[in-house]
Amino acid sequence: MQNKRPEFVPDQAKWRIASAVAAVAGLFTLVLASLLIINYLQIRAADPLDHPELLKLREQLAASSENDEALVEQIRTLDLLVRKAFFTSQAQLRVGGRLLLAGAVVFLVAFRLAARWNPKAPSPGGAPDRLGYWRVLAQSRELITGVAIVLVLVTLTAAYMTPLGIPAPGVADESTEGTAETDTVPGGAAARVPTWEDMLSQWPSFRGPGGYGVAHFTTAPVKWDLQAGEGIRWNVEAPQGSFNSPVVWGSRLFLSGATEALREIYCYDTETGALLWRQALPAFAGTPETPPKVSEDTGYAAPTMAVHGDRAFAIYATADIACFDFEGRLVWGRNLGVPENHYGHASSLIAFGDKVYVQLDDSKQPRLLALDAATGDEVWAAGRKKISWASPACAPTPFGFQLLLASELDVDGYDPETGTLLWTQEGLDGEVAPSPTISGDVVFVGNEYAMATAVRLSGSNEAVHSEIIWQWEESLPEVASPTSSDDHFYIATSLGEIVCLDKNTGEEVWLHEFEQGFYSSPIRVGDRIYVADLKGTMQIFGTGREFELIAALDLGEPAYATPAYLDGRLYVRTEGRLMCIETDAAH
Repeated sequence: MQNKRPEFVPDQAKWRIASAVAAVAGLFTLVLASLLIINYLQIRAADPLDHPELLKLREQLAASSENDEALVEQIRTLDLLVRKAFFTSQAQLRVGGRLLLAGAVVFLVAFRLAARWNPKAPSPGGAPDRLGYWRVLAQSRELITGVAIVLVLVTLTAAYMTPLGIPAPGVADESTEGTAETDTVPGGAAARVPTWEDMLSQWPSFRGPGGYGVAHFTTAPVKWDLQAGEGIRWNVEAPQGSFNSPVVWGSRLFLSGATEALREIYCYDTETGALLWRQALPAFAGTPETPPKVSEDTGYAAPTMAVHGDRAFAIYATADIACFDFEGRLVWGRNLGVPENHYGHASSLIAFGDKVYVQLDDSKQPRLLALDAATGDEVWAAGRKKISWASPACAPTPFGFQLLLASELDVDGYDPETGTLLWTQEGLDGEVAPSPTISGDVVFVGNEYAMATAVRLSGSNEAVHSEIIWQWEESLPEVASPTSSDDHFYIATSLGEIVCLDKNTGEEVWLHEFEQGFYSSPIRVGDRIYVADLKGTMQIFGTGREFELIAALDLGEPAYATPAYLDGRLYVRTEGRLMCIETDAAH
């Protein structure tokens, strides 16, 4: 079989253009491929956690006999910068891979067209083997093309095999890898999806299981003496600069904290109060260079975390949301887009089933998001009419579990599985901070300068109906969220009032005035209500039709966060302390 001579279509102008494009694209591809391979080798060889300056600072901290907070802050800041540079380099590597592929395609196309449009047909120059000449010429072109393809494939493989994640600060895990979309770094296989019964025996979110202000256990302490240490299992310094409340799962307690430049998670041992680890979030794609403006009452880490099984979730004013395992390894993280509001993101997270829910208070596009708890991927998004400071609750109703949200206009019920809006009722106004509560088939919300509204649900699982059955406009909450019993709703105001309202009629059952106001939310624990006032006194009273003060116990300093209530224990975060109060605590 004889090789056919290629067909030539001479065109000098097109040949010059194609030759120039091929030369430029070839040089671009070669240089970019070299840079990408060098970058790949550097990333593979260098651990960002072993940055020379970081190692030097850590050695200084280890050698120091005292806790040097300035040095610790310097280490955190440099660590954050190193990590940000690392993730930026990885992103550039992926972009470079795409540019390389485009350059290679342009080179090959231009190279082929230049050969086709060559104004002077190639000649064997009198060589005796004319067929051999054409064979060598064709093989040369194929060799050039093959080398270019191999070079591109090797470089693209290097670019896309580069790991996108690094271990969280202070944690070494050589086996971790990541995926691009959510900056994932698996920290081991997740446990089974927790059930509602699992959640009831923990304190997984703001205001407890389901987030509506009712504890499952009824054995919280009713006496202690902070000064004498009676009933105090442990009392340690709490991280500063945030107002979020503790969440607990098993032997782990979690808090979050943030400044303009740093976002952290803290994990404590519930038995000893020891700080097991503190991890800083890296910068994700979309993390703002300049943090958003926040109010003093909000800060950069106002939302309370959610803990679900063996995963802990945190979100910040920057809209960075991250998932860590119990060993402090980053499982996934992403930025949801900084919300536009005038106070900073404040809504706490809540997890249920295989999802974690985010009420994103963006004044231009308020929405409720459901993220896959295992990966951080968006499962569904539901639009909302208005924003609020409030946090979502996920509560059992006679018609299945519902996500309950309050906004500056209304209270809504959503299907947690699909995001379908099941019902809505107007009745709120102003900047709404208190979150909803529920008792049986009645949902209750309230806010200062508006109305407290009771909404009764009826119908069926397929078609839920809602109806306002009464409203209250006297003593109303400003920050603290209400709680409920079988027959009553309870409101705590910033002026120091506690109001008990009849669940079915809205009539005032009793009202009691304390000397201090309340920002911490009241929690029902069996037949008692616990609420910490602004001065730092835990007020404990009964749920009956007559006001009965059971105890007023000192917490030592102002309290804004809502405690966690578990079997025989109370975990309290005050302005500067974190403590475990225990019934019959050993000393």
